[in-house]
Formats: sequence, C-alpha cells, structure tokens
Amino acid sequence: MNQGFDQRVAGNGAAPVGTIGIGAVLAGRYRLISRVGAGGMATIFRAHDDTLDRDVAVKVLHDHLADDPSLLLRFRTEARHAASLMHPHIVNVFDQGVAELPYIVMEFVDGLSLREVLRDRERLSPGETLAVIDPVCAGLTRAHADGVIHRDVKPENVLIAARDGTVKVADFGIARALASSGLTTTGTLIGSVHYLAPEIVDGREATPASDQYAVGVVIFELLTGRKPLPADSPMAVALRHAREPIPPPSQSAEVPAAVDEVVARATAPDPSQRYPDVAGLAAALRAAVPGGPVPVIIQASDDRDGTLIIPSGTEATAFAGAADALRFRRQPGGSAWRWLRGVLAQAAPRLRLGGLVLLALILLGMGGWLTYDRVIAPVRAVPALEGSTQEEAEASLAEFGLAAEIGDPVSSLEVPAGGVVAQDPEAGTALRSGGTVTLNLSSGPQSVIMPSVLGRTRDEALAILHDDPYRFTVRVDEEFSDTVPAGQVQAQAPDAGEELEQGAESGVVINVSLGVEQVTVPDLSGRERDEAAQLLQERGLAGSFSEDFNDEQRAGRVVQQSPAPDSRVDKGSTVEVVVSRGSASVEVPDVLGQRVERAQEELAEVGLEAEVTVQPVPRLGPIRLRGSGRVAQQDPEGGATAQRGDSVRLLVFEEEDNRGRNGGDDD
Repeated sequence: MNQGFDQRVAGNGAAPVGTIGIGAVLAGRYRLISRVGAGGMATIFRAHDDTLDRDVAVKVLHDHLADDPSLLLRFRTEARHAASLMHPHIVNVFDQGVAELPYIVMEFVDGLSLREVLRDRERLSPGETLAVIDPVCAGLTRAHADGVIHRDVKPENVLIAARDGTVKVADFGIARALASSGLTTTGTLIGSVHYLAPEIVDGREATPASDQYAVGVVIFELLTGRKPLPADSPMAVALRHAREPIPPPSQSAEVPAAVDEVVARATAPDPSQRYPDVAGLAAALRAAVPGGPVPVIIQASDDRDGTLIIPSGTEATAFAGAADALRFRRQPGGSAWRWLRGVLAQAAPRLRLGGLVLLALILLGMGGWLTYDRVIAPVRAVPALEGSTQEEAEASLAEFGLAAEIGDPVSSLEVPAGGVVAQDPEAGTALRSGGTVTLNLSSGPQSVIMPSVLGRTRDEALAILHDDPYRFTVRVDEEFSDTVPAGQVQAQAPDAGEELEQGAESGVVINVSLGVEQVTVPDLSGRERDEAAQLLQERGLAGSFSEDFNDEQRAGRVVQQSPAPDSRVDKGSTVEVVVSRGSASVEVPDVLGQRVERAQEELAEVGLEAEVTVQPVPRLGPIRLRGSGRVAQQDPEGGATAQRGDSVRLLVFEEEDNRGRNGGDDD
C-alpha cells in the first residue's frame, strides 16, 4: 500500500471504495500520513486522528487475510478484547473498523522495537535484560488477569519509547484471531516459531503458561544475542522446541547460574512445571540478577528507516525501577556518520592545523555525499519481484539502481525453492537510487506435523487438512462402526505427530464412520426353525426362539417374529422368533370304561389334563355294579374338540375298601 495507489475516503461507516493508501481517511477521521512498517499480517501507517487532533498508528490487515467473513468477526472481537486492556505496559487500542480491509487504531510512539535494540546492541547484560523483561511481565500479568492470552510474544512485539524508555507489549488480539481462523501466515510462523511453546506445537490450546515460555525464550535471546534452538526450516525449529529443552544462556554469555535456573523453569516443556504466572517469573528474575535493573544505552540513528512505530506513553511502570533503567542516547547512526566517527576517533590525537583543514575537506565531502544521498539521488519505484528467481530479481533491481539483500528463507508451496516469496519494501514503494530491497527466498514446501483429526466430523477434518499449513490431498474411506458415530473420523493415516511435506498429494487418508450397519430383517414366516436361524445369521442378526401352539402352522415352523419382515435394524440386533408347537385344538379321546391310570395317559398324549372325581360304587338294593376303578363318565365326551391344556372331567367308581387305591375288577 503506497501513494501510487488510488486513494479514496471510507468514512462514517460507509461502504469503502478504492484501495487503502497514504492520504486515505478511515472512518472520516483517521488520515493516513505515511507507511512506517509491514509484517506478515499487516501494514502499519502513521495517521492523524482529525477528531481528537492526535497522531495514532493504524494497522491494516493484508488483503489475503481478509477474505474469510468468520475471520473478520473474530478480528473485531479480539480488537474489543485488546481495547479493554488498559495498562502502562500494554499498547492501547483506540478503535477498529473495516475500510475494504480490517484495521485497528492504536496509540503512537516514536521508539524502537526490542528487535531493533538487539540489532544495535547484539546482546544485553542480565541487568539490562531485567530492565526490559520486568515491565513486559507487568503488562502480560494484567492481560492474563483479564483472560487475554497474547500468543505471539517476541522482540518485534515489545516496544520501547525513545522519549522516556517506557516498555509496552503490542499486538494483543491479532494473533489469536488468525490462529482461531486457521489463517496464520507462513511469514508469521517464521517470525514466531522460535517462541512457540511445546504444547502449541503439539496442537494444544495456548494458555498464560505459553506466553511465559515465550518470555523465557526472549530472555535467552537478550542475554546471548541469538535464538536458542536454530534449524534449517521453521517446522524443524518447532520440532526442536517440542522435543528439546532450552539450553542455559550461560553457555553463550556471562550469566549467573540463578538466571539459568529462571530460564530453565520458564521454558519447562511441561506447562505445569513453569512458574505459576509471569509475575512469578519476573520476581524470580529480579532475585536472580544482582544489582537490579541497569540502564539500556541504545546508539539509535536519527535517519533510521522503517522503525516500527506503534505505542506512546509516559505512565509510570508498575514494576518499580524498570522505566528509569531504560534510557536512550540518540546519536547520528547512518553509515556515513559511523564512518566519520571512526575517522575522527583515529585522527583526534594528531589534529593540528593541517588536520583541521583535512577535517574541513572531509566534512565538505561528506556534506556533498549526504546531499546526494538524501536529496539529489533519483527516486525509483520498487519493481514487483515475487515469483522471480534470485538472479532475475537482482538483475531487475540493478536496472533500477537498487541493491538486493537476502533475508530469512520462507517455506512456500507455490513458489519453487530459490524463488522470491516476499519483498520489503513492497512493489511500487518509492525508494532512492542505491537503496536496498530485502528478498525472502522460498525454501520449498515446509515440513508439517500431521494433526489428529480423530473424532472430528468429515467436513471439519477436511477443512483442517486442506487449509494452511497442511494443504494435503486427502483420500476419504468409509466403513461401518459399532462404536464411532456416523460422520466422525475413526482412523487416519499417517498417525498424528508424524512429519510430512506440506501439500502432500498422496498418503493422507481419513476413514469416516458410517455408523452401525443397517440390515433388513428377513421374512421368516412358515420356515423351519433351523432355516430361520440360518437366514438371521447370514444377515448378521441373532435369533431368540420360543415355542407356542398354533392352529395354522405345524410344529417346528415359524408363526411369529419381531421386528416385522423388511424392517431396518442395526446389524447384530436380535430378532424374537416364535415357533409352532403344533395345533392348539385336539380331539378328546374316548376313555370310558378304561382304568383311570390309562385314561390319564391317553389324555396327556394329546395335551389334555384329567380331572378325576372318585365316588363309591352305587348299590341298587342287593345288586352291586361292576367296574370299580374305571372311568364311568367323562366330560367332554370322546370325539369332542378341546384346546391343548384343557381339563377333561372323569368320574370313577370304587368299592369302599378300595377308595384311594384306584382298585377294581380286572378286565
């Protein structure tokens, strides 16, 4: 975004038009004055708030991050959270909105980032480190108390006011919004991967302990002048953080053993083993540094270009003594001035009249050189170099009188290894002849760690695997499952934690559950019991068999089932089956005149029961009837129809002395 673009006004909530650039007015009040920096997520402008008549900083998200409506919603939400954080060591957020692209309005300060301090000083002493880290922990303590996690603590996001040395933590909110959307950029990964806690590399949620880990890494870097676990690629760095402890800073610098212990605990792989909070980390560091905080002297240049300018403030620090320890000695710092200082330092002991003449000539020459460098040298528009090879880019820059500087490599799926992925300044930016353009070359696809998508829905899993940083081509298999609900991933290949190349086009498979398999219940009516059992087994069903009488089916055939035929049931379900025991209706046998024992047997054979009544043999005067112990009457009579289980009443006569013995005459 630069002056060469169309500049339109997006004011008072109206729909934005044109492209955001220098001179544009956002929301009718924020007038963009100059472009002061850019990163992987956003471009930063110095602006003037016409309503409150003050300078502010406006951070505008890059267009490739603003295509997702859900990201815009999260961006606004996180901006509101950040705006609620009021603390002397946190950059104040004043406003947010959308003018073609989302933007955040923040307080403005003329100062340096901690990264620039490291470039000037290379490393800091333990006392100087304490002077910086103490207020950083104060700001984070307040944020954590309000439930806000920074997620991207690093030297670039620690800002120091040049006027009074106030330290502030910047960029609350953006990292979280991007992480929630899955749109974190490769550039952001490269800028932040050295400070990622092991739990984040493993895919777990960030916590205040994750911010503490990042602070511990920053302490190491301030003391040693280098990052702790270097590697050839961002993913390799992340893997080292997940698997290796941070080394003691005393291996690279003169650091007290107590400070080593502070760094070791703050960066413990297990979050539960770190300090309870960042306030505890700060207290431990104060106790470990003999003599307390020491002023940080920065040789800051008046002609510094591209200084990250975000916050401003003179509030007293919450951690006593830290602000007083940070003071800047602002001196000329351009390359010409540095050369001149060296010449003067060597010549000072020998300066006489001739030396003064020589000095005057030197100053005259330097004045002419500076005049050319700052005023006369032609201004060039930086060409577009992204996608070019290094050789092509350097040749293009040479044609414009510009030089190339190779920056950190950037992994890229789209740009082949060795091609230009990013450039700074951006294409179209005005740059004087002789200026330098930083080129970030592609290192090819990065290595990524296969995440776990088990238990996620099919759409969720594919969204994760298709999106950054994975961009896998995924094969989807489907299988029935007795335990995993339909639509959820029940298996994956490779397993979570394995290393793959970004954009892998084969080898990534997810197996999605179809739920419990459904089968159709067969019609078992009239089938023999064994045949019915075989049919159920073939369908993956179990049978529970019982028997009952039935007039329509002969014994051994199915007369009833549940569920009904053609019902759809889960495979493995049980079908209740009733098998006929034969007809329930029988013909009553004629048992008149038979001995009672024989009559009972005949009735039982057809499923009837005998209800026997015994009476004494009747006498007709001197005449006695024969047939003692035999059936004299039956009800119902022989030949009648009865239901199995019914009773047939039998009347049996017996002599008085034989009653109870079923005695009587023989046949």
